[in-house]
Amino acid sequence: MMRNKTTFLIASCLAGTYSFAQSTPKELPAISVGTGLTLFNGDVGKDSHTGGNFRSAWRFGIEQRLNDWVGAEVFANYGTLSKSERSLTLNRNFQSPLLFVGLNGIFYFDNNAMIPRNALFSPYFTAGFGWMSFDPHGDLKDKNNKTYYYWSNGSIHDLAENDPMAASSLLLQRDYTYETQLKDSTTNYTRSTFAVPLGMGARFRFGDHFGANVQANYFITFSDYLDNVKDGGNDSWWWLGCSIYYKFGKVDHDKSDGIDVHAMMNEDYDGDGVVDANDQCQGTPKGVKVDHKGCPVDSDDDGIADYLDKEPNSKHGAIVDGNGVAIDYDKIAQQAHQDSLNEAQRDSFALHPSQHTLQQGNVEVHPAKTGDDCIPAEYRAADVNKDCVITADEINTVIDNFFDGVGGWTADGINKLIDYFFDQ
Repeated sequence: MMRNKTTFLIASCLAGTYSFAQSTPKELPAISVGTGLTLFNGDVGKDSHTGGNFRSAWRFGIEQRLNDWVGAEVFANYGTLSKSERSLTLNRNFQSPLLFVGLNGIFYFDNNAMIPRNALFSPYFTAGFGWMSFDPHGDLKDKNNKTYYYWSNGSIHDLAENDPMAASSLLLQRDYTYETQLKDSTTNYTRSTFAVPLGMGARFRFGDHFGANVQANYFITFSDYLDNVKDGGNDSWWWLGCSIYYKFGKVDHDKSDGIDVHAMMNEDYDGDGVVDANDQCQGTPKGVKVDHKGCPVDSDDDGIADYLDKEPNSKHGAIVDGNGVAIDYDKIAQQAHQDSLNEAQRDSFALHPSQHTLQQGNVEVHPAKTGDDCIPAEYRAADVNKDCVITADEINTVIDNFFDGVGGWTADGINKLIDYFFDQ
């Protein structure tokens, strides 16, 4: 019957934890195993007690974190409860095997609001409900099956102190073998009960999968017979210990400190098909073809993207301008040479201010002349209309040609032409 109850409770707890876990598929369970000490609190030892009251117990757990704040755990404690007391009126002891199976709710402090989820240290609280079995036994006889009699002087004998044959009694020593099952003389009580465990602990993370817990649990039972003595309130007990845990599966790093890292890492702001985390050219215009780095394609590798390149097939290695057009250095050199000549002509002409007189417009027009020698040979090129008269407009034309490098005119020749204009 006891075994059937245990099996049913474990199956129910596992089913409950599994149903909770469905809401958070990214969180996989963690298993833990640990050891610690139990301390009984009941009728035996209430008024006086001796040493040897701590006993060892193992702890096993399967924990499922449901969200940042809470989780659930199916766990079991297996070990021993014990207590002894000795006084002038009472000499009692018991030891009981212990099996507790239950379901805990867990409140986590590493919930990203109080402490970050990836903190190396974090506390937690637990509260739950479960079932336990017990079977108190007493150390009432020694290894030779002689019953203990406690005398007022503190010694133990095989006869009572007031026995007529007490003088011939043998002195005994407790062997601390709990050989006798304890029973109530009036009640055949059930050797199992429900209990409410309350606890607190601290978790130490060693990595994504491994860690350790230090924990204290206080178990409030619904029975006063754990020590085979019914005398008032129900019995209770403590478990103090530590455990190590292992978390299954690939750890989900998608959410950290409340930030959806998965969504952030897959964001593509400019919509070019390359996520922002890998995009080396953010803000690419819509529809522009990009490479695997998210940068606009540059077919001729001249540093100007194809969608901006006015010469998309420039010769490899050519130096291009801002439009991607290869630079013609011969043309540039020729233009520079021409600009240099023009600048020299302007500087030379600036030394002769007679051109200002030319621009005054007070020019006397002389009667027309005819013949091949009507104008000196050196000025004939300036007489555009061949009327044997040099006009102000013709001098302006000569000046323009000078700056354009046409006609072979020099600054000195123009000055002489101007002098001739006034003398003609």
